[in-house]
Amino acid sequence: MIRTVGLIALCGVVSHTLARLTYPILLPAIEADILANHKQSGVLSTVGFAGYLAGVAVATAISGRVEPLRLLRSGLVFAVVGFIVLGVAPGFKAMMVGQAFAGLGSAGIWMSAPVLATALVPPNRRGMVMGAFSSLMGLGIFIVAQGVNIMRRIVDNDGAWRPVWVVAALFASVLLAGVMLSIRAAPTAKITGGIGLSKLKVVPRWKSLACGYWLFGLVNSSYSVFLGAALEEQGLGREYIANLYSSFGIAAAFAAISLGRLSDRIGRRLVLSGAAIGLSVAAALVLVGSPLLAAVAAAIFGASSFVFPVLVVTHLRDHVADRAFANALGALTLFYSSALMIGPTVAGVVADSSLGFDAVFGVAGVASIGIAWFILRLPTHHQPS
Repeated sequence: MIRTVGLIALCGVVSHTLARLTYPILLPAIEADILANHKQSGVLSTVGFAGYLAGVAVATAISGRVEPLRLLRSGLVFAVVGFIVLGVAPGFKAMMVGQAFAGLGSAGIWMSAPVLATALVPPNRRGMVMGAFSSLMGLGIFIVAQGVNIMRRIVDNDGAWRPVWVVAALFASVLLAGVMLSIRAAPTAKITGGIGLSKLKVVPRWKSLACGYWLFGLVNSSYSVFLGAALEEQGLGREYIANLYSSFGIAAAFAAISLGRLSDRIGRRLVLSGAAIGLSVAAALVLVGSPLLAAVAAAIFGASSFVFPVLVVTHLRDHVADRAFANALGALTLFYSSALMIGPTVAGVVADSSLGFDAVFGVAGVASIGIAWFILRLPTHHQPS
């Protein structure tokens, strides 16, 4: 079981660390090399999230008829293709193609990996397992960020970024082979229905959960994509920014497993609302313009942004099971994904305007308070089933 959970968790690294967070780490160098402005950066991010949304929609529609393990394998294949395209992309349009494939792969993995992982443990250990799942993603960010710095020193080029995608493609390919050869999952019962809200409506106050998750999508996509670009405008160097993503990853790794375990004891609601407040604090600290506080902001954001989605998934799993869980997760993720598509493009346009990044992070801070309000409307306690 430990080997299976470990492989599934590494798939989460491909889905969230490589497919979604490598881009913002590399963004300052990509902008300087082949992009014209912050708007193009936002559009590229939006294309990736659009691919994610499309993948979630397809996965939700077929979740009742397709085994989660098959979705996982398909997601890894799309991710590999996306990373290869990103590594050789000569310009903006090719980058769009790579981002779209990476987004599709991320969706296929995320719509199946939690289903497979939580099926292996009893209800009172789901928070811990999903926390460990997210913790490994956080460690992945640390490794990627430090790997970028090491690679740039080796090639003596502060603007190098393509080799990172090549390494990502190799890692995902090896992992795909491992999944194909090692993971066997028991068949799950087929369910009726495709895209819809019927399975999600089983969750008490699902509308509050959906609204909170939608706002989180706006905040997370705007903050994570443009943190590096905003700090570079404040005068911080690229190596320092990459190191900030390392602190982001370490904080995410530590917080995810510890707060996941805490949520098993005191409930998902309290931990989720605390993470939302953390997002607000992290946004406010970026506005100060201090290198030290930027490091603190990155750590707080890393912890909060990684804890939040995995505990939303765990909260959902407490109410629904197996393929019904995959279907409900898909419906909820469609709300989230629509916000991911809006956030980066709007943030990029605002950043290019006279309002600048101060407005982007100011709005993110206020929206995070809204997330906490919606989460606090959830029931205070539920016994996982």
